Amino acid sequence: MMWGWGIVIMVICMVLMARMMGHGMFGSRSHESERQTGDAPERTLDNRLARGEIDVDEYERLGDALQRTHKADQRVGPER
Repeated sequence: MMWGWGIVIMVICMVLMARMMGHGMFGSRSHESERQTGDAPERTLDNRLARGEIDVDEYERLGDALQRTHKADQRVGPER
């Protein structure tokens, strides 16, 4: 009778581990590398334009500001 509960608990643990691995909870670098590419601000800007939160003029103004900031960051170098 006890072995039945052991199997149930083992299956539940396996399902939970599979879900965590799928969401990157065990050190997956996919989300971290995505953040480090630097394109997250541009993607956010694209999404805001697509949702109608900003118009094309604002999009271009903010895009130019992002480019200037990115160029300035490259001249300074990575923070340590």
